[in-house]
Amino acid sequence: MQVHKIFLRRLSVLELSATEFSVLVLVGANPGVYLRQLGSALDVSPPNLVAVVDRLVQRGVLARLPSAEDRRLQELHLTDAGRHLLARAEAQVEMFETGLEQSLSAAERRCLDSALKKLAAFDPPRADPSGDPRDDPNQAGA
Repeated sequence: MQVHKIFLRRLSVLELSATEFSVLVLVGANPGVYLRQLGSALDVSPPNLVAVVDRLVQRGVLARLPSAEDRRLQELHLTDAGRHLLARAEAQVEMFETGLEQSLSAAERRCLDSALKKLAAFDPPRADPSGDPRDDPNQAGA
């Protein structure tokens, strides 16, 4: 949680939330992405994502353009100001990550890397739809 708070402070200097930063990164890497695709990638509900995108459009860093393939859809693109803001935000994040990395010894970084890889690969068993905790292997002996 402490690391996340520091990350958010770095972004707040640029008046960005973590979700807004993620939107800028994904739109920057995928010009013309649709809102639905963006929501799926970020696992953000459509109403919440619309509010985020609206703020970024009002700020002048994101543009909605009609799709050439389907006029009912709108593509999302970074504006020049958006590309500039994204570059500044990525520089802030890079400084943050460098600081984190430098705070650990080489052995600690290897240990952290190993632990994070294990956590990323973790796939917990699915809960039994009946809701009976006796059928959940994580609840054995509870």
